[in-house]
Formats: sequence, structure tokens, C-alpha cells
Amino acid sequence: MKKFAAMVAFGVALSTGAAFADTMANAYENTIVVTYANGVQSRYHFNADNTFGVHTPDGAHVHGTYELADGQLCLTPAGGERGCTPYVGDKNVGDTWTQTATDGSTINVTLEAGRGGGHSHGH
Repeated sequence: MKKFAAMVAFGVALSTGAAFADTMANAYENTIVVTYANGVQSRYHFNADNTFGVHTPDGAHVHGTYELADGQLCLTPAGGERGCTPYVGDKNVGDTWTQTATDGSTINVTLEAGRGGGHSHGH
């Protein structure tokens, strides 16, 4: 799961707890697409029950739980290690932004409408 930890690469920085709730609510029923420097993508689906699913560049489907704490988004994949990244706030469907991934690389993140790229179950 080390590879997955490197992929836990995006988030939303926030100034208030309310911003966290609003940003995450915008992600529910939609897809967060992370595009890495080499052009490959991961597609994240976040759910209101603090679960997520991700379709990785190698075709794997990983599920787990997430937590918002101390200005970070922390993801714990099933059977894997928790990884945290700073969160970048108040994004809406259609927004695209650039940020630094947990491994120091630069990534592009897009909040797309709908649940493209597969199912969204948390378990």
C-alpha cells in the first residue's frame, strides 16, 4: 500500500470548520480526479459516511475511510496505512487547481460532476 500512500495526494486547505463541510459536500455524488505529472489519473469518490473509493492508475479499486482533522484530509485505505495531505478549500464542481502532492510532486485536481470511473461504495 506504499504506492497508495503516495497517491493520497490532494486536499482542501481551510480556514474554518464550515469550509470543510461545504467542500466535502461538493465532492459527494461527484468525482475528484487527480492527474499526476506523468499524465495518469486516479478518480476519488467521497461519501457522506466518511468512506471513499478510488480507482488507481493501475486499475485497482481501493476503498477506505477518511477524516478531516487539523486542516488535513486523512485517508485510510482498507488494510493500508493512513496518509494525510493539506486540504485546499472551497472548491465546486467544474473547478480545477494545482497543488503539491504528499510526495512533493505537483498534481492537477478537478472536481467533476457525477460519479465517473466506476462505483462509489465505501466498503
